[in-house]
Amino acid sequence: MNTIKIGKREIPLFYSTKELIDIQREIGCTGYELKDKVFGLRQVDEDNPESIVLDVVTDPERMEKLGKLIMILGNAGLEEDGQEPDLTLKWVLRNIRPAMIAIYAVTVMAIIIQGNQMEQKEEEKSGPVDMILEEENAKKQPGN
Repeated sequence: MNTIKIGKREIPLFYSTKELIDIQREIGCTGYELKDKVFGLRQVDEDNPESIVLDVVTDPERMEKLGKLIMILGNAGLEEDGQEPDLTLKWVLRNIRPAMIAIYAVTVMAIIIQGNQMEQKEEEKSGPVDMILEEENAKKQPGN
């Protein structure tokens, strides 16, 4: 299970249909709309694929929605891990460092993308790779 560190806690994140329903009810958008309504993912320059920005880092409403998203996935992860699902929106937002908002957003996006993919055999896994997510994940690896 994927985890993120918030404050001094390692929080496992879990995404399934149950969490999708919670997202639709609590955040008010579908899984496909998260890119726009929560992350604000957009390409600034049409000709430059590296000109991607996340509006979540400057938009308080999106920040709050990201906090709700982390709370939903985190409580699901805690529950799946046999722990008490005790995250609140206030706690999540209080403990996310502002400079880390983009990193949390990219991490959560990757978990949702992974959760939406059909399970495949290892030898069948191939296809397009999201280079931005790959680079962000590589930066998070020890030694990089």
